[in-house]
Amino acid sequence: MTGPSQMQAVVADGRGFMVVGSHDGHPAVWSTTDGLTWTTIVLGLPAGASAADLDLVAINAGNRVVALGVQQEGGHDRPLAEVSADGGASWQRVPSGPTGPGALVTALTASTGGFTAATRSGAAGQRGAAVWTSATGASWTPVPVSGLASGGSDDITTLTPSGTSVAGIDVVRTQASQQYGSLVLPGP
Repeated sequence: MTGPSQMQAVVADGRGFMVVGSHDGHPAVWSTTDGLTWTTIVLGLPAGASAADLDLVAINAGNRVVALGVQQEGGHDRPLAEVSADGGASWQRVPSGPTGPGALVTALTASTGGFTAATRSGAAGQRGAAVWTSATGASWTPVPVSGLASGGSDDITTLTPSGTSVAGIDVVRTQASQQYGSLVLPGP
């Protein structure tokens, strides 16, 4: 395999490790069951995209894996979502994942009930955060979250399962300060 590779995120479960990123401008996935022998899958570019990259990955207790990223299309970044139902052996592109126009996925986690993702969207200094859940990674539902900031830039930077809930770190930036807080969200 020739061309540049960029690895962005790693996830592990009882079967091994999985890494996502890009290879030669195409979304790519690397996996291993023993830490020594790696399998590489270079995925095709979405129609109309000049390049694409997977930035986040999560695997649930079953065999389902969700990888989220960005594709460059006509000079703009657009969301990219790939799902695997067989532990990463094969992948299917699904519509945009948990984002709307101009949104960027900032965190992703999995639990036995499914997947939770956080996004940010809006103009610089006025970015808002949102949380989404999905049982399979193929379709996403927004989750109402109380306590998110207004009048600044709100960013959920980390998500992790916590029992039947999901815990997160929220960063709120204003011109005068930066504050951190924790969130407890309903699980998927």
